[in-house]
Amino acid sequence: MNPAEIPSYFWGLATLGLCLLIFPKLRPANPLHRLIVSGAAIGSILIYMTWRMVATLDLDTPGSALLSVGFFMLEVCSTLGGVLVLVVLTRRRDRLKDVSGNIRWLHVNRPSAAIFICTCNEDVGILDRTITGALNQNYPAKVFLLDDGRRPEVEALCRRRDVEWLTRPDNAHAKAGNMNAGLATLAARGEMPDFIAILDADFVALPNFMSHCVALFQDPTVGVVQTPQHFFNPDPLQHRIKGHLDLPDEQRFFFDTLLPAKDGWGTAFSCGTSSVVRTAALAEIGGFPTDSITEDMLLSIRMKEHGFVTAYLNEKLSLGLAPEGIGEYCTQRIRWCIGAMQIMRSADGLFSRKGLGWIDRMSLLETLLYWMGSFPFRLACLLVPILYWMTGLTIMDAPIGELATFLLPRILVEAFAISWYSNGRILPLLTDTSQLLVAPEIVAASCHTLLFPGERPFKVTNKGGDRSRTVIHWKLLSRFAVVLLLTVGGMLFGYGSPLAPTFFSDQKGIVAFWSMYNVLVCIIAIIVCVETPRRAEERAPISGTALFSAGDSATPVRLLDISSSGVAFANEGGWRIGDRGTISIRELGEVPAIVARITDRVVGAKILLSPQQQVALTHFQFAGDRMRTPDVSTLGSVLALIRGLALN
Repeated sequence: MNPAEIPSYFWGLATLGLCLLIFPKLRPANPLHRLIVSGAAIGSILIYMTWRMVATLDLDTPGSALLSVGFFMLEVCSTLGGVLVLVVLTRRRDRLKDVSGNIRWLHVNRPSAAIFICTCNEDVGILDRTITGALNQNYPAKVFLLDDGRRPEVEALCRRRDVEWLTRPDNAHAKAGNMNAGLATLAARGEMPDFIAILDADFVALPNFMSHCVALFQDPTVGVVQTPQHFFNPDPLQHRIKGHLDLPDEQRFFFDTLLPAKDGWGTAFSCGTSSVVRTAALAEIGGFPTDSITEDMLLSIRMKEHGFVTAYLNEKLSLGLAPEGIGEYCTQRIRWCIGAMQIMRSADGLFSRKGLGWIDRMSLLETLLYWMGSFPFRLACLLVPILYWMTGLTIMDAPIGELATFLLPRILVEAFAISWYSNGRILPLLTDTSQLLVAPEIVAASCHTLLFPGERPFKVTNKGGDRSRTVIHWKLLSRFAVVLLLTVGGMLFGYGSPLAPTFFSDQKGIVAFWSMYNVLVCIIAIIVCVETPRRAEERAPISGTALFSAGDSATPVRLLDISSSGVAFANEGGWRIGDRGTISIRELGEVPAIVARITDRVVGAKILLSPQQQVALTHFQFAGDRMRTPDVSTLGSVLALIRGLALN
């Protein structure tokens, strides 16, 4: 058969068949298999991009040329960032064996350690939980609470929990300045430990955190040990689509897939909380950097310039709070973007003359392209179909058959590769939505910071607080509503107007499919912009029986879950709202309780814990790793998404 006679979709179907046959037989632990997967994905990308450059640019008119070339340049930047990620993913390092091999060194040498808990305005209850985790380590470490809020109630908490409360007269240089002030205090006393752990105010360290991290410092070239951030509450997307039990949080790919790969190349970097730093190396670089509001990433770069590496230990050793609202989510991402751009413009950036190797510069380039390439490209992908429906202008001049021949294999191979590497930790639909929620602000912040890299105010990501009301983010919602209306209106015009046959090209079908995808993204984004009430405290599952005593009677109940403010047990009849008494729970003892909610299957009771019982509950929830969140997504994840959309 003449190749020209082969249906255009044949190559997509052939690629799909090869992916289904080959990818399941490959194993991520095999370095050769990783090379095969990345090679296949990069090859399909290069073939597509070469075809895009030589055969698709529409240069017939100034308007079409500007649109076509402009979109292509954005596509090049975004694609180059993706290719660099695929190159990084060809390696991977697992340091769990290093930990077990170094435990003997740890117990023989017993290096000194301390824990810094950094806080500014977090709730005392959140701090109390974090202090409990820090005090519950199986390796000795003195705990210091660094309070930039200088609050009497936090001082009282520290006295009650027997940890040291450290403050300073001002908040210069934000978190980095706070930690440097803590270092100066210890140095003045002559109490500088060998290693210092950094915990954000909302992160609870599990018992093995210190021992497993410090064990990796047997290697004298290790300056920082970073561990992954896991979250015990749903992020805004998980919460709104009701998929918390099925969907991993959107940072799982970064922590579980990308950082182990970067560690394989020696380019892993500190992410702030849940890390441990060698104080001798810290003194050599002059303390925590204050040149960027993301001092953690810059810390690793400075360490690298002085011969120290950041080791990434991919083990769940702490649990914290994900941003609970869209506002907090956007604040956090914008801060990360500004900090990364400050680093790019600094003396330690991409074109630094300091001791950075080519692989370190490649890693910085990948970071730059992520912030400067992927977000503008996402915006363009949302807006280009609207422009097509309004004006008929296209981003490429190519028959739909050729587009299918070159684009389908690229999409399929790249999607299968990322899914294979991440073990299902990425759902493209949600990734696109999460990026578009903050894309305009990221584009503005990245451009502004590159032009004016001076010190920017550090905005804390608020955690906790009242989440009992519905909050509608009208500015964000209206943005997506306008895009949704323009996209749907454009499609209706394209298929219903008598002008359509002459106004539109033969690519109308592919743009319609593209538009429908954008409509789905907009619908999800609009749903996420309406924040519904959520529990003030996340609950941990608890099994066994307890006795609910009221007056002279004691009723056995089957426990289901528990938090610091409530407990749920099976409804086996006879309960009324307002029933009061005490519930005797093995892990906590007797707790005052009042029935507040009754359904066909569950009874919910409010409880009042003493300070000692609160500590015991934290031990129960976190020491046993009961606050579980999903690590991979499955078909159930997709079904949960569809169900969540239907319910909303």
